[in-house]
Amino acid sequence: MKRSLALAALIFTLATPLFGHAQGYPTKPLRAVVAFGTGGATDVIARIIAAALSQQLGQPVVIDNRPGADGIVAGEQVAKAPADGYTVFFATSTQISALPSLRKSVPFDPLEFTPIAGIGNFSFFWAVHPDVPAKTLKELGEYGRANPGKLNAGSSSATATIAPTLLATNERFQLQVIPYKSETTALNDLISGRIQVMLITGTLAQHVRDGRARGLATLLNTRSKTLPDLPPMLEAGMQPFPAVPWMGFFGPAKLPKEVVERLSRELAATLQKPEVRQQIERQAMEVNFLSAEAMGALAREQTEAWRNLTKAAGITAE
Repeated sequence: MKRSLALAALIFTLATPLFGHAQGYPTKPLRAVVAFGTGGATDVIARIIAAALSQQLGQPVVIDNRPGADGIVAGEQVAKAPADGYTVFFATSTQISALPSLRKSVPFDPLEFTPIAGIGNFSFFWAVHPDVPAKTLKELGEYGRANPGKLNAGSSSATATIAPTLLATNERFQLQVIPYKSETTALNDLISGRIQVMLITGTLAQHVRDGRARGLATLLNTRSKTLPDLPPMLEAGMQPFPAVPWMGFFGPAKLPKEVVERLSRELAATLQKPEVRQQIERQAMEVNFLSAEAMGALAREQTEAWRNLTKAAGITAE
């Protein structure tokens, strides 16, 4: 009898984590960390997904905005959290793939976060203040060469930092990139004329449509439905941007397999809903669901791509 009870207790102990995660998870709200301020593309898309994912999981998914330090502030929140599935990370290529090339000292390894799924790819658009006479990227280079020191760019992401720097390097003109904690703050300075150049996401495309900023081109390889009049860089006579500005879903290191599978499955179902896809696509994001394995492979591949990009742009880690 004692031996049977001991065996039963052992089986229960071994099975509890599995059954607890597979059947009971989640039993309380999830905290979803976002490395950008409110109102920008990542925040808006994260909130769209969080609202729909809450319905799938039967628990609230609460957004926690933690901007700053190229994603270190947000990343630390996730890295220090228990690997129990109640802290998740709406991360972008900036926090995972670009961060090691931008910062000398990172208090965690971004590639140790547990990939859960890929969400999609951002669309970026080159925009200038209306006082800048350039109507194409080539004309922006000409204006920059003729007016050294007069062009400043605003950035709140790695893509919005590296792409303008690389453009200025290739076209041989001066461009000072100024960091911002949020895309909306940078846009306000673009509209007011404090900065002259910016890579904006689709969330802010309305400001190009209403004339408060002038669009020049898209960072995509094809024209975007959001701003179809803007040519891709190759069509504009420039080399395409080689990195992928993606968005993914991650958890702390060593997240249990059962939790990863549940979250990945529910996120896939969320992104298949037409109303959710439409809301996301209105922000000029190309929805592209990736499995946990595929998201991890992309993150590793793009980490090397960002190393090459920062080197080509002459950027050294701070």
